[in-house]
Amino acid sequence: MQSDKRGGRVVMSTRHFPSLDQLDIQLMGELESDARQTYTDIAAKLGVSRPTIADRVRRLRDGRVISIVCWADPAALGFEFIATLAIYVQSGRIIDVAHRLAACASVRHVHLCTGRFNIVAWAWLRKSEDLEDLLLNELDSIPGVLHVETMLILRLVKVSPRLLAEAKEPRRPENPAKDLADLNDLDLKLIKELQTNPRQKTHYLARKFGVYKTTITRRIQRLLDEDVIRFRTSIHPFALGYEGTALVGLRCNPIKVREVADAVAVYKQVQYAGICAGRYDITAWVAFRKLSDLQHFINVELGSISGLRETDTMIIYKLVKAEHQLPL
Repeated sequence: MQSDKRGGRVVMSTRHFPSLDQLDIQLMGELESDARQTYTDIAAKLGVSRPTIADRVRRLRDGRVISIVCWADPAALGFEFIATLAIYVQSGRIIDVAHRLAACASVRHVHLCTGRFNIVAWAWLRKSEDLEDLLLNELDSIPGVLHVETMLILRLVKVSPRLLAEAKEPRRPENPAKDLADLNDLDLKLIKELQTNPRQKTHYLARKFGVYKTTITRRIQRLLDEDVIRFRTSIHPFALGYEGTALVGLRCNPIKVREVADAVAVYKQVQYAGICAGRYDITAWVAFRKLSDLQHFINVELGSISGLRETDTMIIYKLVKAEHQLPL
C-alpha cells in the first residue's frame, strides 16, 4: 500500500481488487453477520445456488477482498500485555526500522504512518519480562529509533468491524462473568485449528481430536459465549471504495474514558478501538473514503462526543506486517 495524488485526492493503495456486484455485496453482508453460516443457507437467503456462493466466496478470498478469521482474546490465551508502540524514527531509516521491528516475534502488526510518529506497531506479550525485553533490548538495538511511546491496552472495545452495517452499529454487550483462565488442552487445540481455518466443520474437528461432535459444538459455543473467540469476516475497506486508514489517538476527561470509547466504537468506519494507558486514553483505527470524510469524522462526529478533549491523527500509508493468529 502506497500513497499518491490523483486529481487532488490522496489515494492510499495501488492494489487492484476484483469488481463487485450486488450479489457480492449481499454475500459479504451475510458473512459479516455470521462468518460460519453454511453456503447452503446463504444461497437460500440470496436466491442462488450453493456452487454460485462457493465460487463467489473463493473469488473474494483469492482477490483479498475478504478474510474469514477466528479472533481469539489474547488475555484468554495467556498474553498479559497488548502494547501499541508509536515510534519516531531518524530520517532515511524508516523502512529499515520497520522491517527490523517486523522480525520481532512478539510484534504482530507494523504500519508506516504520517503525523507525530513514523511507525505504529502492536505487540502481544505474555509477561512483564517480555515487554521489558522488547523495549530495552530488541527496540533499543535497532539503529534509527529516536523515540518510542508505549501504550498498554487496558480494554479492547471493538475488534469486529462491520463495514456493511448501518451508519452506526449497536454495541455488543460484554459478558462480565467470563472466566479467562479456564481453558484446557482441548480448548487450546480447538482455538488453534479454528484460527487456521475458521470454517472447519464440527464433525471434521471431532474426528481430528477423537471426541464426539456434540463435544466440539458445546466447546465452540462456550468459547463464543465467554468472548474467548469470535468469528468474523474482515472486508478490505479499499475494495469498498475507502481510500485510506488512520490511527486516531484520543485524550478524554478521566471519568468519561469508557463512555467516549463506547461512543467511538459504534461507527462502522471504526475498525478497532481500545482503551489505553499512556499518551492516549483511547486509540481507534478508522477507514475513510476521502480525506474530507476523515476530517468530518474527527471534527464533527468525534467533536460531538461529550468528554473528548483532544485528538491526534496519523494516516497509515503502508502495511509492513499483519499477523492475526496468536501463537499457542
